[in-house]
This record gives sequence, C-alpha cells and structure tokens, in this order.
Amino acid sequence: MNRYAPELALVTGGLLGGVFGAFVLFSLAELYSALVTGAVIAYPFAAYAVHNSNDPTAVLPPWLVTTAAALAGTVVFVDVIRLLPAGTRTALFGLLLALIVFLPAAAYGTQYGSPPAILPPGPIVGLTTLSAIGLVGVGATHAPLYGTASSILFFLAGALFAASRHPLGRHRRRQIPLAGMTLASGLVVIGVVLGGPLEPWVLGSLVAAFGPLIFYGLTADIG
Repeated sequence: MNRYAPELALVTGGLLGGVFGAFVLFSLAELYSALVTGAVIAYPFAAYAVHNSNDPTAVLPPWLVTTAAALAGTVVFVDVIRLLPAGTRTALFGLLLALIVFLPAAAYGTQYGSPPAILPPGPIVGLTTLSAIGLVGVGATHAPLYGTASSILFFLAGALFAASRHPLGRHRRRQIPLAGMTLASGLVVIGVVLGGPLEPWVLGSLVAAFGPLIFYGLTADIG
C-alpha cells in the first residue's frame, strides 16, 4: 500500500466533507445540517486513514479531535434548538445529531488518547445507562425514533468506554447479550401485564436487546 494512502484519504475526506457541507449550508442556510453532512462524509475517510496509519496521532491529536467534535456537536444541538420549533421532539432530534457528530471522534480519542482520570469507567457506565433509560421514557411520548436511537448511542458510548479501559473476557462478553434479551422479554411481559400503552415497553425492550448485541459485535476483538 502506498505509504501516503492514509494521508490522502484524510485530505480527500476533509475536502469532500467541506465541499458538501458548504453546499448544504448555502442551500438550506442550516449550520447544523452542514456540520452533520460534513461529518458523515468525512468520518469514513478518517476511519480508513486511522486504521491504515502507523501513527494516526501524529496527524490527528486525540485531544484536539475530541475537543473539536465536542464543540461541533454543541453547535449542532444549539442550532437545532434555534431553528426548529421549541419542544421535546426538537431537543431529542438535536441530541441525536450532536451524538452522531461527537461520538465517532470521542471513540477515536478513547482508543488512541488518554481520557481524563476524572472519567472512571464504572460511574460513566452507570450514568450513560440511566441516561439511556431516561431517553427511552421521554422519547416514547414525544419522539420514539429519536429517543430510542439516542438511547442506544448513550448506552454504547458508556459500555464501549468501559470496555476500552477494562476489557471483558469472552465468556462475560457473551453473557451481556443474553442478559439484554432476558431484560427485553421481561419488559414486554411487564407492559402486557400492567396494561395501557405498550409503546414505552416495546421501545425499552428494543434498547435492551439491540444495545448489548451491538456492544458484543463491536467488542469482538477486545479482551
């Protein structure tokens, strides 16, 4: 492979992301749409460059990438709130887009950098899991799709962060999807027994089932 291939991929992704982002900005006059478009186009090229580079941190300092993505995600969320009608649905939509912009860069920062010591894995997992549960509950009555998607991303962010700090053994990793399936089945049964709208329980079961399954797939090479 050409030793310049990673750098070329990074430059190509940056150019394409910038061009299409600028096009969206001038066409729609929506900064959040431009940033999300640019990120979605550029990230696959960046991932290729990181995967094939001997030392990606020389070109992409983890702390700088994570900080820039955090700022971009914040801008996306604020711009969504500014432009769209106020309400919980808009907030969930903005949160989902902000997570899409931020989490890939945060994953890179976690993998190749040194996360601050003030971010212990245990409490982070607990916080993100509780946030995921809250998002399911809020999304069920306002924006099921946005709430469920954000909930899964929150759960995965915390679980993958913890796994990168303290890798799980293969046996324990296999137990996580089974526990998720069990919890998902239990939530549906509880919803049926209690009566009333089933949608919150079904959404919760989807998060409980697919979150651990995706986690298992993404951590196949960890530990």
